[in-house]
Amino acid sequence: MRYGEETTSSHLESPGCLDQTLNRLRIVELSHLQGSRPQLLFVKLLLAQSPSLEKFTIRSNGTLDPYKRFNIAKDVMRFPRASPKAEMIYLDPNSCKNV
Repeated sequence: MRYGEETTSSHLESPGCLDQTLNRLRIVELSHLQGSRPQLLFVKLLLAQSPSLEKFTIRSNGTLDPYKRFNIAKDVMRFPRASPKAEMIYLDPNSCKNV
């Protein structure tokens, strides 16, 4: 773990990190995801605290090997969601830009 990642991870895992729901959050687009622990905890937090979420799009970092990208996608798709309507889209960094 790099410097600062441990502190960030600890904060994101703490019970009081986000003590309110994100009721108005409907669309999330993340790019250049590398799959670090803080990044994945942030995604998990957004999914858990966003009951109105409709679409969550992730484009991974283009420098990651396909096996790593697959494992990130698999993990993210398993995260619990507050919104039963949340559509998860995990894009290959080499795919078309418009989705």
